[in-house]
Amino acid sequence: MSAAIEKGSILIHRVFDVGGEISLSRAERLLSDTGMGPRLKFSTNTRKAIIIKDAPLKTELGGENLKVPSGAFPVKIFARLWNYGVISITLELGIPPGTPWGGLVKLAAELEASEEVDLIALGHKDTLKKQIMPAIANPADWDIFEDYITYIVEKAAGLGNPREFINRVDVAALIMAEDKEMLGEESRNFILESSIQYSSTDLAIIDWNSALLIEPEGQRDVADVIEFSLTHLLEFRYYDEMLGRKLDDLYDAMDQKRESVANIFRNSYSDIAEDSSHKYMEFSEFLGRVENSLKTVGDPYLAIVFRASAMEFHFDDWRKSISRKMETLAQISQIMHGEVNARRSHWLEIIIIVLIAVEMIPMAADLWKFLAGLI
Repeated sequence: MSAAIEKGSILIHRVFDVGGEISLSRAERLLSDTGMGPRLKFSTNTRKAIIIKDAPLKTELGGENLKVPSGAFPVKIFARLWNYGVISITLELGIPPGTPWGGLVKLAAELEASEEVDLIALGHKDTLKKQIMPAIANPADWDIFEDYITYIVEKAAGLGNPREFINRVDVAALIMAEDKEMLGEESRNFILESSIQYSSTDLAIIDWNSALLIEPEGQRDVADVIEFSLTHLLEFRYYDEMLGRKLDDLYDAMDQKRESVANIFRNSYSDIAEDSSHKYMEFSEFLGRVENSLKTVGDPYLAIVFRASAMEFHFDDWRKSISRKMETLAQISQIMHGEVNARRSHWLEIIIIVLIAVEMIPMAADLWKFLAGLI
């Protein structure tokens, strides 16, 4: 259980939604003097290189010292800008050579509990957002973000056969960042069963909270796919929360009972329905992007990684939740729209009757004069 890590790194992700869309070409110009890196490209010596559509921009943000109870660790910080309005901030921490597995698990627990990670990521996100603000359509601040940690082991004592290695160390403790309690055998086996391999020398275990990658060649394409999936998870959560707010607005509008006479020609429900239809179009476009993600991959293994991430992040559950809310929103909007139209028709009938009555007043006056003359 005490295999020492000779070479490895930890990628600490924080993913933020900053607006409706980011013009990557404009952001590229704005960041041209800030050390921006290349577009995201997956490639290895043995796998066919792939480039995702609308690949994100990467920019280096310098370095800092991250303080945790066991000490201060230098971290390199970089960001990726995704065209669907997402900024992902990554802190890369090198695992000190000779770190025992138990020490890595302890560090994992400290990183999971660290508030400084959030502060560093938020600070860099805010600074970067200000730099590219002209490139962001409908900028917004959403207080919910995704966090994830990827542990990459390149060299370790006894790391010959990855399958044998993960059976000798407590992978579950690392994945769950649990340095105090001994996890049950069922929990450990469940995590180990999710492992996938491309070759006999590498291995990936992807969980909902973190991942362990054994990459002797130091490749980052699997880690990039996980980050790619994480941005999709954030967008699923965003649309789900946004639709929940729309439904709450509609329920509040229903509780206001009837509209006043002054507002009979303004349908507040239709405003909500129209806005919701725009969001539905946005979500449909986003969903299409998710379903087409990496379809042109020349590497089926990375497609497997993407599907494994989607399963761990419960994409299907989020998709179903959003679809249910969309259907509910559409049905209630239609009912309320019909109710307001019926109310308008009722008031128009009253107005017509009043107008007819007004037009008949001169006729009644003339008739009264005529009758009075006869008398």
